[in-house]
Amino acid sequence: MFDRFDDIKKLFVKGSFIQNVGFSMGGNAIVLGIGFFLTPVIARIYGPQAYGQFAIFTAIISIIQPISTFQLQAGYVAAKNDAQFANLIKLSFIILLIVSALSLAGGLVYYSFGNISILPTQLALLIPLYIFFSGVFNIFRGWNIKLEEFKRSAQSKTVATLFGKSTTLGYGWFINQSAIGMIFGSIVTFIFESLGYISHNMFNSMSQVLKAKTSFSSLKLTLSDFINYPRYVTFNSVINNLSAQIPIYFIAAWYSTEKVGLFSLAISLLTIPVNLIGTSIGAVFLPKISSIIDDVEKRKAALLELYKKLFYPGLIGLIILAILLKFLLPAILGVKWDGASQLSAFVAISFAFTIVALPISVTYRLIHYEHTNLVLTIFFIIFKVVGLAIGLFYDNFILSVFGYFIATVLHHSSQIFLLFR
Repeated sequence: MFDRFDDIKKLFVKGSFIQNVGFSMGGNAIVLGIGFFLTPVIARIYGPQAYGQFAIFTAIISIIQPISTFQLQAGYVAAKNDAQFANLIKLSFIILLIVSALSLAGGLVYYSFGNISILPTQLALLIPLYIFFSGVFNIFRGWNIKLEEFKRSAQSKTVATLFGKSTTLGYGWFINQSAIGMIFGSIVTFIFESLGYISHNMFNSMSQVLKAKTSFSSLKLTLSDFINYPRYVTFNSVINNLSAQIPIYFIAAWYSTEKVGLFSLAISLLTIPVNLIGTSIGAVFLPKISSIIDDVEKRKAALLELYKKLFYPGLIGLIILAILLKFLLPAILGVKWDGASQLSAFVAISFAFTIVALPISVTYRLIHYEHTNLVLTIFFIIFKVVGLAIGLFYDNFILSVFGYFIATVLHHSSQIFLLFR
């Protein structure tokens, strides 16, 4: 009882871990509510076909995104001094501009082949735009974590989500029901959230970064110091995203775009709370675990404490959410989306380990076990493909999804327990 009272008091201690989590979770709870309640409305307006095309678009984007900044923003908190931090920022923007330009060239080549059924060519031309603004967002978010301005982050996320969802709804309602509306909505969210991060402290930090003297040799030296980020963290992010998007590629190739839409909506309704909880806690957990990373006993205690706080409440919450979706979605979305309600109830339990794995997995890069995490991810990709293929062998879409999520549970649980070992 007294421990709980102490936790409540810590909410009012400026800069405390619990207060930072409170700000992060509070803002994300609002975003969760906006996304969760507006997603069915957006799905009803756009339909499974457009939703499926948007899922394929984001599946392609997810492979390019980690490369767009080499994940250097994850290393901002580990910068040894202001000069190294300034170099990391500049390297991030240089890499982002190069990758965006290459994406534009790739989009133009794809466009030259004419309209392709799986992903319309006009959507391919939006890839460089999406990559650039999502990259800017990731850089600014890493900057915000470095400054530990979590209250600012929560506020900007809320405002940006409202503008982004409004853009998507407005496009679908007044223009047409194509995936372009959902893509524009996401880009608008990135823009407004990035702008929202610019506080007085960040503005001063920007001035220092711009004034800092930079040479090719100093940039090269900084990249050398953080070489594990492009070498392991980036590659691991690409592999992780590929692992997560395998069912999208698989369903699009072997079933239909409509089934991609059903699967994507089911997963998005569940990943909204999972990703927001994991991301918000991970943002606060990263600076904390960084400060005690060399103390093995404290590190283990922090990991175990976070696991206990997330796993069981997360599991119970997901089961309740799955039951609600099973009965509410058909009434809200109509018959054409009935398959999504069945899938969401079916896969919810597999996300219990994901809630924990998202914030905890940052520890791998801090203890230089990126290679172990990478091998683990590649190993389970094989299992996920096998799980999907079993359903294909029996020509059963539900069985494919079941096989994939069994492999997902094993992957995330292994990620967690390997750290404890």
